[in-house]
Amino acid sequence: MRYWILLILAATFGACSSPKNSEIEAPAEIVSRDTFLLMLTEVQLIEGVYKQRLLRNDDEDMLLKSHYAELFQRFEISEDQFLTSYRWWYEHPSAMDELLQEAAEALTAMERISVQSESEDRQR
Repeated sequence: MRYWILLILAATFGACSSPKNSEIEAPAEIVSRDTFLLMLTEVQLIEGVYKQRLLRNDDEDMLLKSHYAELFQRFEISEDQFLTSYRWWYEHPSAMDELLQEAAEALTAMERISVQSESEDRQR
């Protein structure tokens, strides 16, 4: 699972220096851009929880693996398909940079909604 963390960090730092290019289309065997964006957003949530040690379990690695297994099952793809897609997107840094930016924006929006909801709950 440390592989995932290193892979995401490498993609984040490596993709940030490339010019933007939203014209790139993934081949048919690669997870579609929209699906991959949703998955990448969830991967960042999973990894964030793991890094912050928010998992309350003796076997955090096993729990982390189960979160990934559930993610792959929900999107009906295998881990190999995800990794193949991740490698393809990683080889296209400008497109990956856009995906990472959109994932960050989605996470920010989620946080904003969560904070707003908590604030409204406290006012009741």
